[in-house]
Amino acid sequence: MKTNTSFFRENATFLIFLFIFCWIFILKNQFGVSSSWEDFIFHPDAPFWFFLKAIFIFWWVRFIKTRINKSSKKQTPLLKKYLLFFGVGLLSYLVIGNIFGLIISFIFDTYSRNFGSLYHLVYKSIGSIIDFIIFGGFSLAYLYYKENVAYQKQVIAYEMSKARNEITQLKTQLNPHFLFNNLNVLDQLIEEDTERASLFLNRFSELYRYSLHSADKQLVSLKEELFFAEGYFKLMEEKYQGYYQLHVAPVLYTKNIVVPPFCLQVLIENAITHNKGTSESPVHITIAEDKGIKVTNNKALYSKKRKGNGVALANLSKQFELLAENTIKICETEKEFEVVLPLIPSHKPV
Repeated sequence: MKTNTSFFRENATFLIFLFIFCWIFILKNQFGVSSSWEDFIFHPDAPFWFFLKAIFIFWWVRFIKTRINKSSKKQTPLLKKYLLFFGVGLLSYLVIGNIFGLIISFIFDTYSRNFGSLYHLVYKSIGSIIDFIIFGGFSLAYLYYKENVAYQKQVIAYEMSKARNEITQLKTQLNPHFLFNNLNVLDQLIEEDTERASLFLNRFSELYRYSLHSADKQLVSLKEELFFAEGYFKLMEEKYQGYYQLHVAPVLYTKNIVVPPFCLQVLIENAITHNKGTSESPVHITIAEDKGIKVTNNKALYSKKRKGNGVALANLSKQFELLAENTIKICETEKEFEVVLPLIPSHKPV
């Protein structure tokens, strides 16, 4: 009983379609054989009997498909499989229909009327074939649609799982990078000024708490990330006082935007690492909105180019490729270095 209930519940929409089609089909046939309104005769029970036949064909095709799929161990082209479902279903439907018809004929003594001549047998078989072509065709189309939807869900689930795994790997690379880089800064400050080192350590502990809080998240709000980026920049100011300046467009704090954790910190760090700011000629780092989130800094390169492994920036690019389905845009001129982070769809989970 539970299986029957499940069958009707799972396929309710398709069964409603079959029911409506049966009514339309019967009405169309009645209009076709009537020459006037006086000749028009409609039997209200006719669509219901036709609908029961449609349900049986659908159930039988579904049964045949399930059995063949279970018994077949080799890969078969999709078109060939569905042609097999149709062929086996049609032949078995004709056999079952004729056997059932014979039993009914013997019970009600109507054998001569239904099977008394070759014409009656052919006529009955052609009618059954037409019924199966109509409802069997509908059924196979519907089952193919369901199978395709299920396959697409599996593909999406696999891609999401794969993306999550890749993002997790990227973040596990990024967090140690953030940790060790700042420990190096702390080590230098301890030698230069213990008071500043203590202040640095307090700020760093707050930021690393955010880092741990965001470790399991794919995305955070832009507002959170801006606070983290500004906190990180204040750490850098403890070492490079006045050499670098950060400017954030106030409107960004009001935007309902999500970003990967540490994305702005990576770009600030990149600007500080590759540009030599001075008190007379500081490096200006600007974060604004322009077809995405744009981070720009003026260039003041070292006389000897610094070697960097580029891990953080490469990871960031990969994260946006996975989450935003778009790559970051890097534009470099003689005077400026600019990175535009694409906007991530709002339906992505935070």
